[in-house]
Amino acid sequence: MSNMAWAKTFAAWAVLALLLAQSAAAGPPPAEAAYQKARRAYYLLKDNPEKQKFRHNWQNVAQKFEKVVENFPESTRASDALFTAGRLYWSLYKKSWLSDDLDRAISLFRRLAKDFPSSHLADDAQMYVALKWIEFKKDPDQARKELQALVKQFPKGDVGPKARRMLEDLGASVEEVAEAKPKVKTKVKTESKTTASPKQKLATKSAESGPVLEKVRHWSDPVSTRVVLYTRSLAEYRVGELPADKARKTPPRLYVDLIGTDLGDEVDGSMAVTGGAVLKIRTAERDEGFLRVVLDLDAPHSHRVFPMTNPNRVVVDISIEDDQLAQVIGQKLTAKAAKGQPRKEAKRLKKKSKPGVSLSMMAGLGVKRIVVDAGHGGKDPGAIGPSGTLEKDIALDVAKRLGKMLSEELKLEVLYTRKDDRFVPLEGRTAFANKNRADLFISIHFNAHRNRKFRGVEVFYLDLTDDRYSIKLAARENATSEKSISDLKYILADLTLKSHVDDSINLSKYVQKGMVGSLRRKYKKVRDMGIKSALFYVLIGARMPSILVEGSFITNPMEEKRLRTKAYRKKVAEGIFTGVKNFIRARSRLLDPN
Repeated sequence: MSNMAWAKTFAAWAVLALLLAQSAAAGPPPAEAAYQKARRAYYLLKDNPEKQKFRHNWQNVAQKFEKVVENFPESTRASDALFTAGRLYWSLYKKSWLSDDLDRAISLFRRLAKDFPSSHLADDAQMYVALKWIEFKKDPDQARKELQALVKQFPKGDVGPKARRMLEDLGASVEEVAEAKPKVKTKVKTESKTTASPKQKLATKSAESGPVLEKVRHWSDPVSTRVVLYTRSLAEYRVGELPADKARKTPPRLYVDLIGTDLGDEVDGSMAVTGGAVLKIRTAERDEGFLRVVLDLDAPHSHRVFPMTNPNRVVVDISIEDDQLAQVIGQKLTAKAAKGQPRKEAKRLKKKSKPGVSLSMMAGLGVKRIVVDAGHGGKDPGAIGPSGTLEKDIALDVAKRLGKMLSEELKLEVLYTRKDDRFVPLEGRTAFANKNRADLFISIHFNAHRNRKFRGVEVFYLDLTDDRYSIKLAARENATSEKSISDLKYILADLTLKSHVDDSINLSKYVQKGMVGSLRRKYKKVRDMGIKSALFYVLIGARMPSILVEGSFITNPMEEKRLRTKAYRKKVAEGIFTGVKNFIRARSRLLDPN
């Protein structure tokens, strides 16, 4: 190459370097900078209860997001800003009860659904419009219209299953609900093996274009870690393992490849995890057209990966092996008896164990801490009664009554997954119980059925099932499809919950008997529907005996009327309390016959 050519090449590279430097110095694009500034203000408000007491603080933050839309209407952040502004006014209305605040929220949500129909938040915005007529205006006819508009305009939206079930509760005809179901082809899950590991799996879901990893959350307890990957749309994924490499000083790793998925701006490339099975979570986009999420493990562990919808996410559960779990239980509960030999003590306990008696019972595990979970909440109203009664409100009331009884009468420590009307993701509820080392997990719900003659009380525990009724109910509570429940059976065929399934069955029996007895002492026509197994998302991964209570059918006019009274809700709570008390007493007698 001549000196002249070298000079031209050098000059070109110099210009390019200068442009890149100027771009870096300029910072993020103006729309992104304005949006992030508004987000910082949002979190300052969210984390400051004192600021939340004053209406103008809410308005000021909402206006920052509205400015983003006004100044950058063509930006990809415009729809995000509209949605957050709407959420702010919605939350403000719940404090101020001024109609102007609700009207402003609905106006912003409608604008989002109309002007940004391709946004992943458009169907969520339309759901809030419907919720206005359900939760605040008590107008089922208008609510049905808004829900029908939702499923018609956004047939593949992730809130579609919930909207169709709400239509059922609100009395839509069979034809109307059937017409609202999307006619889409679903891909069949396949399994593939790669050279990285014989255990690699490929779970293929029907994916919309352009999935983006928007958020990564994690929860840890001493024996497990749950990591959740939230994606903008359903993402195809595959899972693989990599062994530790002593030469390179790398730990054993589990990775999840999100096919055709981009990395969102707000996801950290690396985050440390403390107190569980995972040391670090790393994310990086690969040239091969996928996003890889790597979990650095402290030791080889078992894992379970499964998809969930509404919102779309991939859940990764990492847990120690069964013999290691026995060791941890031995360390935690039988340190004195083991005299420094927890593994030996744990093996002795496993050898000594009997059918129907869990390892935790053999280790002398008493019940001291209970997590009470009020189903649904916030943007998820749950089932809706003929008179507009919302399951989320009844569940919260009964959960608080139950917690008070457990705390005051049995002197137990009670923790709540929610104490007010807020949305808590299903996977976060059991993760909360695990993190806090709860001894029991009780999820409170109220049932629904298209046939409004259905009535009664029942209790569920987690296990595989082919029962159509249980599958249908699980689909409703999980806000997903019956097909997804059937698919999940195969993904979770190796459920590592046998150490607690016997305890969960026994707890179910005691609580069911307690509820039926409590209600029948005062009310007629209380139907005992017994105990059943089902694949409820909210119970998956619980590392303690766990049950889901359906304390009457809110869609049955008679039972809805009863549920609207404090006396009936008190009797439901008393029944659950009696069941828990008798379970604890029976367990104590088994552990100490004298």
